[in-house]
Amino acid sequence: MPIFRPKEFLYTEDRDLALQKLKSEGKRAHAIAGGTGFYELAKRGYIPEVKHLISLMKLGLDYVKNDQSALTIGATVRLQSLLDSGLCDGNGLEAIGDALREIRPVQVRNVATVGGEICISVPIVDLPTSLLACGASVKIVSAENREANLDLEDFYIDAFLTSLKYGDIVKEVTVSKKSRERSAFVKLGRTAYDFNLINAAVSLSLREDGKVGSIRTFLGGIKRTPMRALEFEKKLTGKRPDEKIIVDAAEDAFSKEKLLPSVHGSSEYKMAVLPIVLRDCVMEASKRATAEIQKVDE
Repeated sequence: MPIFRPKEFLYTEDRDLALQKLKSEGKRAHAIAGGTGFYELAKRGYIPEVKHLISLMKLGLDYVKNDQSALTIGATVRLQSLLDSGLCDGNGLEAIGDALREIRPVQVRNVATVGGEICISVPIVDLPTSLLACGASVKIVSAENREANLDLEDFYIDAFLTSLKYGDIVKEVTVSKKSRERSAFVKLGRTAYDFNLINAAVSLSLREDGKVGSIRTFLGGIKRTPMRALEFEKKLTGKRPDEKIIVDAAEDAFSKEKLLPSVHGSSEYKMAVLPIVLRDCVMEASKRATAEIQKVDE
């Protein structure tokens, strides 16, 4: 396999220059932040056409804005920095904190960025699934200095393919805080340090009678992009969270689905473990929601 040797590495504070270079060079240019995902692509020979690397690390995107209603995270915030902030351990954002802790080893979290996790668009990463369950949106900035907000659910098109056009970058991601909803994320991999075979993220609210009032569920690793489990959500809404009910709902909802196989897990294997992953995820989110209701009622 040929060694990856780009012609240019642009490390600049000039956002206009960086975006214009991304636009003018098209598929020959690639934005880079922490570089952990890019390294994997280059090592495997997936991007031989790329000759210009455009670093985003000096463009002023390393910030977190925390207010009463939402959390906004700049694209170059490092995963460990976000985890250390503790801002994703409450207000319905618990799934994001769970996912951050599952990204290992810590050396990767110290380098990898939030924007990189979002934009690489491969089934094996964890953070997008949790962000989707929490209803995240991204702000995209273009080479013409236009900014646009887009629901993260509409961002992914296919593996390695997003809604970004040449000259576009993700500037930030925003997640709204919730007073009664609570969330959770669960991952299954070969080892604690491996990429996922399957991951699941759930955000839900419980009614006063303990039944599910609303639920939002996303799964990673089973399709080429994160998948919303709409049928599963319908089967759980109005039901009391119970291990058997959750497993039965998952088996029924996915009985006709063909899951994406990988070298480490066949479609049949993923189908067998999917209900267990969803069971654990929903039960944890339900436990957190119940605790919040009890705290409010005290």
